[in-house]
Amino acid sequence: MARIIDKEEKRNDIARASITLFCDKGIQQTSIDAIAKSAGVAKGTIYLYFKNKEEIIFAIWDMIAKRHKEAYAKRVTETMSAKERILEFFNFSECQEEENKEEVYRLYQHFISAILIDKTGLYTEYFESFFREDFDFISTCLEEGVAKGEFVAENIELLTTSIMLLLKGVLVRAKASNMDFHEAQALLIEHITFLLNQCTRRVS
Repeated sequence: MARIIDKEEKRNDIARASITLFCDKGIQQTSIDAIAKSAGVAKGTIYLYFKNKEEIIFAIWDMIAKRHKEAYAKRVTETMSAKERILEFFNFSECQEEENKEEVYRLYQHFISAILIDKTGLYTEYFESFFREDFDFISTCLEEGVAKGEFVAENIELLTTSIMLLLKGVLVRAKASNMDFHEAQALLIEHITFLLNQCTRRVS
């Protein structure tokens, strides 16, 4: 009796098998042939699950993002302040548990690089929708913080945009300076903490 193949599971298997390739060779230099070989399937099988290489990249990031959201949900508590929740949101320590943290870090840098040279609009469209979710989350935390008197912020949209730009900028800086995962994580938390401290209400 033939085994029933779970399509979503197979997609994820192929995506996971291509992570090291994308990290080592970069997105542009990684071919569908190489991905098929790494996944142990025929090239034609790849196209049964993905229309193109971009869909594989997005599937990888969907998996990473899902795991981060699940890890965040386990770490956050109702008693945390808005500032603590935002900082915890940018804590990617779960990368050290199941995946090679340096691979995930390098992969994210490749994603950012792909956006910068994107001529198709596919990368930009995907990641802008992705960043919009982060934007909405941070904005909501800031609004709650302001409502509870934790923050003083005249323009929450501008502050949220600044945090998102900081996130992207730190990754570019980390790549240019050849930082490892821990250095990049520490740099990101340091700068977001500094930015949030500027609008934290001082208790007299």
